[in-house]
Amino acid sequence: MLLFHSSNLPHYGLERVFEFTKSAGYDGIEIGVSLNFDTQNPKYLKKLSDRYDLPIKAFSLSEKHEESLTQAFQKTVREFPETIITLNPPQVLSFEYKKWLNKIVPKLAQKYDLIFCRKNVPSKSVMGFLPARSDNSIYVLKEKGYVALDLTALASSNEDIMHSIRVLGNHLKHVYLSNVARNELYSLPQSGILPIESFLTKLAQKKYRGTFSVKVSPKQLLEGEEDKVVEKMIEVRKFYEKYFVKD
Repeated sequence: MLLFHSSNLPHYGLERVFEFTKSAGYDGIEIGVSLNFDTQNPKYLKKLSDRYDLPIKAFSLSEKHEESLTQAFQKTVREFPETIITLNPPQVLSFEYKKWLNKIVPKLAQKYDLIFCRKNVPSKSVMGFLPARSDNSIYVLKEKGYVALDLTALASSNEDIMHSIRVLGNHLKHVYLSNVARNELYSLPQSGILPIESFLTKLAQKKYRGTFSVKVSPKQLLEGEEDKVVEKMIEVRKFYEKYFVKD
């Protein structure tokens, strides 16, 4: 199942994102809960999902505002049982978020029938040498449960995306598709230095049953040029179908 991440087009209203996603033929959508109140409104989200016949299959939390949006996030996702929730590892000094992630979220997932995945993020450092976030390694994430694998984030740590398939095994439940092109992170999956074709083919061979979510920068989708946005979205979908969806 291929999803489109709502945060890919931050300068459009949420309804336009649903409209584009439906027009481009995606299987569903992932909602990035953010400061946009529409992303925190379960009734409105269900209304859009019904209107466009487009299921909401995953939720994630804005990295910039994760500490302040934990309550909004949990009040939203509990209204969508059987969906995937992907959350970032804690920043080094984010003690409240870390407590919430480790203590509250597992109970939330169990109570409301959610699939909780811990997600890797791009490698960053504090003071030039200290990792900005703890527990960001795919090895550590695997030890804690299910994993949502961000391919660009993995590449930023100089890790092999093909090797991650073997490492994660059945712990891999969600994949964020993107690439790195001309040193630009979150480029379109079909353009860049990462072997996304081989990655998708390998997962297909292993009969991967998790979900994929396209997560790319607005610039790559030519945000603001509506016809071209949908055209780019369709190109990504066809690329995915060529290497993962088999006849």
